[in-house]
Amino acid sequence: MTAANPPSFQFHAVSLGVAAVAGVATFGTNAVMLSAPAMFLGWIAFGLAGPSLRGGAANLGCFLLGLAFGVGTQLAIAALTPALGGLATPAAVAGVVVLVLSLRNAAPLNNASAYFLGLTSFFASGLAPAGPTFATLAAAGAIGAAACAVAALVQAALLARDPAAAA
Repeated sequence: MTAANPPSFQFHAVSLGVAAVAGVATFGTNAVMLSAPAMFLGWIAFGLAGPSLRGGAANLGCFLLGLAFGVGTQLAIAALTPALGGLATPAAVAGVVVLVLSLRNAAPLNNASAYFLGLTSFFASGLAPAGPTFATLAAAGAIGAAACAVAALVQAALLARDPAAAA
């Protein structure tokens, strides 16, 4: 985009529409006392598929499995620490990376980036490796994924009104 070709009204409408969806999703996430960062990681995981709802749902599945793998990895670290000491964390992390990368051929749940976003969501939370932690982070991630789907629909609706965008 050059100075001679300023952004269209639809460009700004899309930006404001998606920002409004993000604001509502963040408000809702905070209102039910869930993790806003986990919500945005769920949004990102869903959006990795582009505009495909099917791909976004598969990526949400990868994100949720990544959360579960994070819980399992933390439990493995705790179990291995008495025997391995400081090597327990690198060993458990190497194991979960092998697992995630092995799933690259397991369509449709084959998006390593979405798995790693789930792992990141768990480890960044600093919460205990337990069922309620998984449920909390999964709910926040699902809100983010739903918000991403709504944002994609808003964007598509606004761009459909722009004859220049169709060209």
